[in-house]
Amino acid sequence: MFKIINRIKIRKIKKNAAVLFCAAFILNSAHNTLYAQEYGSDGELSPEELLELENSEERENQEKEKLPQELQQNFIIVEMLRPHELNPQITNYSSDSQILNGLYEGLFTISPISLEPQYAIAKDFKISRDKKRWTITLRDDARFSNGEKITAEAVRDCWLRMLANPYSSYASLLDIIRGAEDFRMGRCDFSEVGIYATAENVLSIYLNTPANYLPKILCHTAFSITHSNPEVYSGAYELEIVAERKYILKKNPYYWDKDNVTLERITFVQSDNIEENTYYYNIGAVDWVCTSVNQPQILDQSAIQICAEFGTGFFYFRMQDKKPAGSTTSELWSYPEFRNAIIEAFPWETLHKKYVIPATTLVYPLQGYPQIDGFDYTDEIEAALKMKDAREKYGVSSEQIIPLVMQVFENEFSEEEVAEIRKSFEPLGVELVLRTYPSGMYYSTIASSDADLIFTSWIGDFADPLAFLELFRAGSTMNDSGWKNQKFNELLEQAAIASDEQSRLNLLGQAENILLDEAMIIPLYRTVTSSIIDLKEVGGWYANAFDVHPLKYLYKKQPKFNSANIVMK
Repeated sequence: MFKIINRIKIRKIKKNAAVLFCAAFILNSAHNTLYAQEYGSDGELSPEELLELENSEERENQEKEKLPQELQQNFIIVEMLRPHELNPQITNYSSDSQILNGLYEGLFTISPISLEPQYAIAKDFKISRDKKRWTITLRDDARFSNGEKITAEAVRDCWLRMLANPYSSYASLLDIIRGAEDFRMGRCDFSEVGIYATAENVLSIYLNTPANYLPKILCHTAFSITHSNPEVYSGAYELEIVAERKYILKKNPYYWDKDNVTLERITFVQSDNIEENTYYYNIGAVDWVCTSVNQPQILDQSAIQICAEFGTGFFYFRMQDKKPAGSTTSELWSYPEFRNAIIEAFPWETLHKKYVIPATTLVYPLQGYPQIDGFDYTDEIEAALKMKDAREKYGVSSEQIIPLVMQVFENEFSEEEVAEIRKSFEPLGVELVLRTYPSGMYYSTIASSDADLIFTSWIGDFADPLAFLELFRAGSTMNDSGWKNQKFNELLEQAAIASDEQSRLNLLGQAENILLDEAMIIPLYRTVTSSIIDLKEVGGWYANAFDVHPLKYLYKKQPKFNSANIVMK
């Protein structure tokens, strides 16, 4: 889904109930109620009725506990220091998604409670008998923030702009649409893309193969409906002020669901000062802190919300032809034999024990996904044998020192941990070269990096293994590694047309096994997120495995405590 800046990684904390609950939620995700009727359901209720059942009790409770409207004028969020990219089509930062989910909306959106797709700008859809044509009906009252009606033509134009933009990281997820990949690669005209406005509020989408997960994809922020004017918005809020370290959003008067949007304004304040963030939260000056604080100093410890995410922190190897021209780093890491030697030598136990939830594979296991054997122990003898065979195969002298350039967040590893990694590689004749960058600029360095091994932290785009495996599909706009494997691609294609969901998941599991056999990644941990927010004072915020908290649902339900009564020690 998104590249994650270091703020969400929490070290050496107890695996509390919130973390375990969210992990269990991922492993036992429910079937998608939105399109259960299209693919069969044992329930007697329609998808709309099931969604209403999920939300009705919550709405009733909200109306009872909301403060009067005059006390809902502003809501202050403290976030990490980083300028926002406010074009949802080109950003891949999780920190951008939080503000973007207030400014923009797509045809579908994720329920913050169940994480399943629900209708947003779309109000209905039908699927053809061969499952390749989707007919989506838009709401009659859907409008942009300038009052202009959101039409099917506007949706089509928006997605074509995305496909035509080489900086759109998620554009390849639309390759399931007929002609989308060819248009994206400049091989055909936009008229050949299977997206058509067949009426003012009816959009027809023609797929290459059936894809029952399409609504899940379209929930992603990248597929929000944008206007050709970047100062016009489709979501519950519009941008009012951008100042130094501050973004102020105001309620969009034309938003189709404005009557259910409570907060008049939301202010994002950016700060990396841990002590100030802690102090201002403690005195009641801010409502939600989603960046670093001094957790032991938070007066109300129940306000600390910790949750396991549908994400993985891992290293991936970059292929030589993906590196910039003139790169002087070793091309040997493009060969799986050398990578497998590193995997065997890597000090797994030392590094895994520092994380709350260690990861041995790439994909966070979902219900029905096959169990994959990952990496969790070191075998020095096997590593030496693999390196010996690799050197002989490619004519590399046993005396030659091979540099391995590793790029990682600043302070990701301690000096002792770096020394342990370096020591594990030395018997192989491999010299570790470490490059570190501050978290605020880290991801901006990756595109031009010639490092051999690059660290990233990734949240899945939707509750599906494909959200991770797409990162390594040849031709994907999300593939930063440059790795290509025909069998891997074929398995993803077969999964797209599998006759049933279990068969599809098994095929995706086979694809992940190829990725691991080729030693393309070094998985470290499952991501954990932390927020400071008092759920006795704030409603509409739910702990979930995507760390997604739509701004439209937030409201104040209890006055802030009187900071004058606080005695600071």
